[in-house]
Amino acid sequence: MKNWSGLLRKEFRVSRALLLGVTAFDLLVMIGFFLASARWGIPYLTAIIGAVLTAMHVFFLPLYLLISLNTEGRNLHLWLHNPQSGARLLGAKLLNGLLALLLSIGIVSSLSLLAYNLEPSLIQLPIDNVWLFGFYFLTVIITGSVYMGVWLIFYWTLYQVLKTYIGKWALLLILLIVGFISWFGSWLSGTRLYEVMIEWGYVELPSPLNMEVSQQAFELTVSTFPFAIGNVIFDLITIILVFIMTCWVLDRKVEV
Repeated sequence: MKNWSGLLRKEFRVSRALLLGVTAFDLLVMIGFFLASARWGIPYLTAIIGAVLTAMHVFFLPLYLLISLNTEGRNLHLWLHNPQSGARLLGAKLLNGLLALLLSIGIVSSLSLLAYNLEPSLIQLPIDNVWLFGFYFLTVIITGSVYMGVWLIFYWTLYQVLKTYIGKWALLLILLIVGFISWFGSWLSGTRLYEVMIEWGYVELPSPLNMEVSQQAFELTVSTFPFAIGNVIFDLITIILVFIMTCWVLDRKVEV
């Protein structure tokens, strides 16, 4: 456990510049639009911008991991000579990046909620549905970021293996592999097998279908849409398998 906590502290030091930069950007944007909203008289502008910033966080973890991994890549022999397993080395990066993602999203969400509560009460919203949609929205952003982050770790690790054998051509081959896997996923999604695997466990979730903003009013229409729990389970299993495979490749195949 002591070694694990030491890895987490080390990962924070490696990537803290990105976290501080994103946090500063979030604060400046939110404060700027709050002042602009008060100046222009546009209701809920800050809350809407906060939702946009939150959606952009789907790219946070992949970028965070890419910076951290590339930093390690400059001294790969030192990183891989760590007595910890590949699962611990990569897990520390993934967990540290996830904590940073949650912190950044928490700041934006808190500022958005504060700005929303400071607005005059122009409309009555179905609060239960809005809160449920907000939870769903954040879940999609976080899981999407983790999904892309795990795949990025896999491609980075595979690149480290390939460049040992084919040098500069490794990047081109990785791009071809990314294209093939994307094509295969698109093809698979159109098959009956894919439907059987994911189209089950439907629940109804709220979805804002119409949103109109002006200087006089803010209108939001909330409806529902069917969401398949099977899709979540399928993606979760995919993430776990890809991570396990990546750890095996890092432990057995990456040479320094």
